[in-house]
Amino acid sequence: MGSLDTSAASGFVYAKASALLAKSFTGENAVKLFSVQSLRELYSLLFEDEVPSVPEVLLSKEIEVKAAQKFLNQYKSLLAEFENPSPILLEIIKFYEYEISEKSEDSELNAKNDRLQIINLWNAVNSLNGSDKENLEQLYKMEISLKNILWALRLKVYYHFSEEEISEHLIYSEEHKRKDDVLAREAMAVAGKDISSYDDWKNWKYAQFLNPHEEGVVWEIDPCWIERSLKTYLAKAYKRFFHKDPMSVTSLVSWFRIKQYELDCIRAVAEGLRLGVDSERVMDAAGYSEAVRGGE
Repeated sequence: MGSLDTSAASGFVYAKASALLAKSFTGENAVKLFSVQSLRELYSLLFEDEVPSVPEVLLSKEIEVKAAQKFLNQYKSLLAEFENPSPILLEIIKFYEYEISEKSEDSELNAKNDRLQIINLWNAVNSLNGSDKENLEQLYKMEISLKNILWALRLKVYYHFSEEEISEHLIYSEEHKRKDDVLAREAMAVAGKDISSYDDWKNWKYAQFLNPHEEGVVWEIDPCWIERSLKTYLAKAYKRFFHKDPMSVTSLVSWFRIKQYELDCIRAVAEGLRLGVDSERVMDAAGYSEAVRGGE
């Protein structure tokens, strides 16, 4: 289709994006994804061409690579309808490509680059106007804050970092690191909690994502459990925002994140089938159990 004016392009793109989402393996459709019994069945579910005659290990990799390319091609086909797509729509591709790229052996440099990439994304959001800025600030503030919280929990639980040490490894909205920073304050609030005291956490803002507590049984906060729960939470949030403001930058960013999460689940299923892991464990690892059982 030829170049469209912004209004016409937005309507066409939203309709096309909605159709693609309807066919995606998210929400109730995720049941199909997690129910497959073999890599060959997974390939046939995802793609229209004939299943390659290759060993299982290679087929698993082929599925992951092909699914990622399909995802990016779909997204780029949506962007191609605009003469001048919003910078944030291009920035999220850069961020995605950075996330999947091979990192160096230098963990400190990787962490620095991670923070830089996220701040670039945050700055792109802040360059928007109107409802798109309001919506995406809300979404990315939540997502980056949650990344900070998870990072703080890992440092606290696995490496026994102090509050001060944790503060040095968080992502901040400004160069000057302040404990009340809009992106870091929630992480700093959990940095001082006792990881072995459920009472310290039961009234926490995200208490619904805590690993189960049983009276009289030793308990310690589990960052991995929380991370899996938050995946579903974020996927639902982006799904709401896709429909909240149709024909907007917000809806396209939300589409990208929903489809990116679908891709993560495809990878989890492919890896699980290759290793012979049962579907329940794969769903748990993908953070999708609740969604599959009707949580969306």
